[in-house]
Amino acid sequence: MDTLQEKDVLLLRNLKDAGCDTQTVEQFFQLQNECKIQQQLRLLSRQKNLLLRKVHENQAKVDCLDYLIYSIKSNAEAMENRRRKTEGRVTGKK
Repeated sequence: MDTLQEKDVLLLRNLKDAGCDTQTVEQFFQLQNECKIQQQLRLLSRQKNLLLRKVHENQAKVDCLDYLIYSIKSNAEAMENRRRKTEGRVTGKK
């Protein structure tokens, strides 16, 4: 395998690892063959923005889950404290 092919293989792997679909990969290599570097950069920026949007969407979901976990734990602690307080009154303990 010559150096150019090795670079293309590594580039292909990198594009796929970055989540690029087949159409994006083909478009990227077409732009490379046409020496259209600015268009390649725009294509990569679009892919990056797409991934960042997904990260932000998923972060919002994680935040919702964190809030639910916090709420459930807080309610469980409050119920446990009320139960202990009630038991203490019934048995005469404080």
